[in-house]
Amino acid sequence: MKLTRRKVVLGAAALVVATGAVVQWVWHPFGGRPWRGQAHQVALDFAAPDALIDSESLSRLPRDMLRVPLLRDVLSEDFVNYYEDNEGRLSVAGALRRIAFEHDLDWTEALLQRAFDEPARVMLWRGPDGTLRYWALAMQRNGLAKVLQALATVAPGDSQLSRVGEVGGAPLYALRLNAARSLLVAGKGERLVVLSEAGMLLDAESQPIGARAGAVAAWLGDDAGARETPARTFALEPAGARFSGHRLVVGTNYLSFGYQTFFPAIEALRFDFPGGADNKPGGRADWHSAALVDGARLPERWNTAALWQALPADPAACATLPVDWPAAGKMLQAIGGEAGLAAQRGEENQEKGLATRIGEAFSGPAAVCWYGKSGLAAPLFAARLKSPQAAAALRPLLGALFAQVIGAHEPKADGGDGTYRRLPVQHREEAGASVWTRPVSSPYGTQRTKGSPFATQLAAGAYFPVTLALAGDTVLFSPDATLVEDALAVAAKRFPAAADSMPRELLARTVLGFTPSTLASLARREATDALPAEQEAVFLNAARAHLFPKLKMLSAYPAVSLVLPDGLPAQRGWVPVAWRQAGPSPAGAAAPVGPPGQEGEQ
Repeated sequence: MKLTRRKVVLGAAALVVATGAVVQWVWHPFGGRPWRGQAHQVALDFAAPDALIDSESLSRLPRDMLRVPLLRDVLSEDFVNYYEDNEGRLSVAGALRRIAFEHDLDWTEALLQRAFDEPARVMLWRGPDGTLRYWALAMQRNGLAKVLQALATVAPGDSQLSRVGEVGGAPLYALRLNAARSLLVAGKGERLVVLSEAGMLLDAESQPIGARAGAVAAWLGDDAGARETPARTFALEPAGARFSGHRLVVGTNYLSFGYQTFFPAIEALRFDFPGGADNKPGGRADWHSAALVDGARLPERWNTAALWQALPADPAACATLPVDWPAAGKMLQAIGGEAGLAAQRGEENQEKGLATRIGEAFSGPAAVCWYGKSGLAAPLFAARLKSPQAAAALRPLLGALFAQVIGAHEPKADGGDGTYRRLPVQHREEAGASVWTRPVSSPYGTQRTKGSPFATQLAAGAYFPVTLALAGDTVLFSPDATLVEDALAVAAKRFPAAADSMPRELLARTVLGFTPSTLASLARREATDALPAEQEAVFLNAARAHLFPKLKMLSAYPAVSLVLPDGLPAQRGWVPVAWRQAGPSPAGAAAPVGPPGQEGEQ
């Protein structure tokens, strides 16, 4: 096609216009469009965050945490760099620099840096993906007073910044970071509040949500008497109380992926990094831990001695929790169905329901442990019954529950009528123990399908030999039969127990423990299996370069356990807990420092 001069000129003009539009979109990605609020209102409870941080200087928090020897070896400087260079922080800094440049404001880099050097409280909530996605920052605005004054001046004519209303008598601004996300900023007096998502406070019509607006107003006013504030939720002092150093609080509902309903007495864990001389660069890492315990909701004493005596030795990690057994019984009743289980047991008239029978039969805490010989997907669970009589009465129910709940319908196990069936439950009685096992195919199973007597019926190249056992007054369960067999050997005095390597005086109060060497080996094997070289070469190489060296450092540490104090409160309150090392830290790591008179604890 012949190009005339007129076509060349028109084409050049079109190119200039298109280029200008692209530049305008990049430099002013939201120019010409009024802020219309968040299309999706975020569902969360301002009074109940999943985690909370109090800090006298947020910018120092990551580096101060690295003075704990174990955290320093595992996290290193990459941890600090991530939080200093993450996308959200860089987006905010870039937006503020752009506003300062376009409106000829005399903001300096030091001025913006001071925003993270003031005392602050950060509240965090989980998002739909389970991560701590949403946050609210409440702080002194000393370092940002000048910035807020400038925002009020430039907001009417800026493409990224808009005034969207008022909360608690303070102007509310939206800082648009991208097409899907805007920060909300409000300042009043000496206080500043920042919300990570507009939908945390505003509805689809850009109007403040009543109860949430009241909470933000309380944060701006530092209202210590505000009802149901996060401080009250975690039994902390009011937000305005000056805190020296750093304090991290995490709710157990978040840590347990929502299963806290089965152990309501344990509400949160707290980690304190005190300020002062010990909080200076190069200083020692004198840190302390505590647990928020509601003694009124403890079903009975949190005594773990019997569990450690029943668990096999050398676990990679073990944790115990005081279970609300009636609540667990209600869940089993909902899954198994009362009528169906009664029919399987051959019972016609059962006076007590399943939830009641479970609640009355079980006693004390339960334990979950991971072992190096198995996998992360196949831990061992252990719980205790109140008496041999309770065990005898519960045995038929346990067998019926296992047969009904455990198992997968295997595509290759044709029932003859065109339906898939589960493989049969294998039941045996030996040395006073009842054992039920059912193979369940899975690509992540602990046993290989090839060579098994039922290989032709399994749909995957691996399977879990899921096993339940009742030995004396102990109930054992695991997707890996090997771990249950080890526990049965412990009961028969043929295998060492976890208690054999623990101080006898601490058996009843040790609620958590892990062996770094075993845990590191397990994590390395799981990562290698999950990232095969022929399929995930890039990720496996990254793991070899970054993850495996950290695991090697972790493996040099001795076993660590978490020990409760001698007595727990009768009501709700924080109790100090001690981290106890079984030996010295590896060469080059500063020895952990704990409360006076508790050598080896921190």
